[in-house]
Amino acid sequence: MSRTRAVSSAFPEPRVRPSAWPVKNEAEAVKALDLTGRERHLRSAMEAMTRIGERFARASRRSLPFLARRRDRLIASSVSLSGEAASQSAGIGPAYEVLCESAEGAAWGAIWLNAPALGILLEGTLGAKEGTTVIALGADLTAAQRAVVGRIAKVIAQDLMDVLKAEAGLELKLGLACSRRRGEGLENASRDGLRVDCTIDGDSSGAIIGVAIGAEALESAAKKRDDDSGIEVGNPIMEQAVEEIPVDISAELGRVTMGLRRVLSLKVGQVLRLPTATDDMVVVRVGGVAKFHGVPVVSRGQLAIEIRARHEE
Repeated sequence: MSRTRAVSSAFPEPRVRPSAWPVKNEAEAVKALDLTGRERHLRSAMEAMTRIGERFARASRRSLPFLARRRDRLIASSVSLSGEAASQSAGIGPAYEVLCESAEGAAWGAIWLNAPALGILLEGTLGAKEGTTVIALGADLTAAQRAVVGRIAKVIAQDLMDVLKAEAGLELKLGLACSRRRGEGLENASRDGLRVDCTIDGDSSGAIIGVAIGAEALESAAKKRDDDSGIEVGNPIMEQAVEEIPVDISAELGRVTMGLRRVLSLKVGQVLRLPTATDDMVVVRVGGVAKFHGVPVVSRGQLAIEIRARHEE
């Protein structure tokens, strides 16, 4: 009799979560990047926004423990110039919005949660069992719901501010934080900004945790940061590919010079004396160029080099 063995995966198949909201059956078409119009003018900002969205998704997942407990992941969408997603949230149900601004008011950022996202947040925070239907909300949040959502939304907004400071050097402070009734527009939807929607992997309710950042301020900050670091703005995919290029690393025990006659007369068993003492550091070369100094050690039964210092020209 044959036996079958179940194979487990680190990332299980996404579960379909029951929802009290309209289910999204079709994936939205990804908007093509147009580098001939305004998107070309905001090229640096859009590339920075892509990195910000990805880092924000990872940071916010850590700030929402119930997502990690359920092995759910936040997935950042492509960058958008319009506030369409934020505007559509107003028609579904209540929403929550947190605005952040710089001291001089030139730069701003915002996060918002639409009604399905608020239902999932309340469900997870209040300890509902996994797989239960997402909480259906009324036209507005109750006072108790606003208190719970407001506390968590401010933590997520702090995640955004930390990411903005790390990626673009923009320092913002918490500003307006409030819920919006069904049909009431969001403040950030009417502003000129770049937007990224974060969705929950495996969720079909249409939950969105959105991020918006002032376009012009982000463009200026991204260009200034690139100029200060001396890095030319390029395709982030190409940058990642370059980082994966294999490089040969060698450790040089020592060098000796001898005549060709002696080289031709070398035999097995002869000893070549190097000018390196047993306690001298060896040179570590990266791509043939001396970069470090180290000492030979044994690691897990194999000969290895422990880096001790950088090579000075």
